[in-house]
Amino acid sequence: MPLILGISGSPRKGATEYAVKTALEAAKTVEGIETEYWSVHQKKIGFCIHCDRCIREKSFCYQDDGVRELENLIVKADGIIVGSPVYDMNITAQLAACFNRLRPMFIVQPSGLRHKIGGAIAVGGTRHGGQEFTLAAINNFFIMNEMHVVGGPGGCYNGGKIWSKDAKVQGAQEDTVGMNTVRALGLAVAEATIITSIGRAAFQEKYTSRLEPVRDH
Repeated sequence: MPLILGISGSPRKGATEYAVKTALEAAKTVEGIETEYWSVHQKKIGFCIHCDRCIREKSFCYQDDGVRELENLIVKADGIIVGSPVYDMNITAQLAACFNRLRPMFIVQPSGLRHKIGGAIAVGGTRHGGQEFTLAAINNFFIMNEMHVVGGPGGCYNGGKIWSKDAKVQGAQEDTVGMNTVRALGLAVAEATIITSIGRAAFQEKYTSRLEPVRDH
């Protein structure tokens, strides 16, 4: 069964966790979808130090911390929903570190994320507090890894957007318009994941080779 992984990039339990789990609940209403949840909360996450050991040894990052668990989950997933609170009009440092540490994915697992589905959620304490920029940072990660970005139908555009008023879960719940975009995103990711899972299986059965990934030197 296709699996959708929900990732919360918030260092605390609150609106972002609630939003990501709500999107996963919406995704599970699509027949055949399974979900799993992972959070940076209370995880030890080291920064990428650009040692290039992953490139030389064609392996995931040598640092044995919370990202090791995420590496395994992200390879297994068919679709990914990533949520982050807005920090200085961007994603959190913890989530950025996870993205940086997943850099060797295209070497170790060339098809680890290719043609999978990605959806983004941003939670801002103010109404126009940088949600669009935060969504763009998450979606850029998807695009860089050759994933297909789903923004959601109607007025969702590039992802789910929450105005929490810095009131954690209660703030998210009170933003009924924002929570509707989160649920719509979850449904859209689920539907697209079903379609692409079928397509990837057919592609892999018919074609046994692919172009080598372009690498920076």
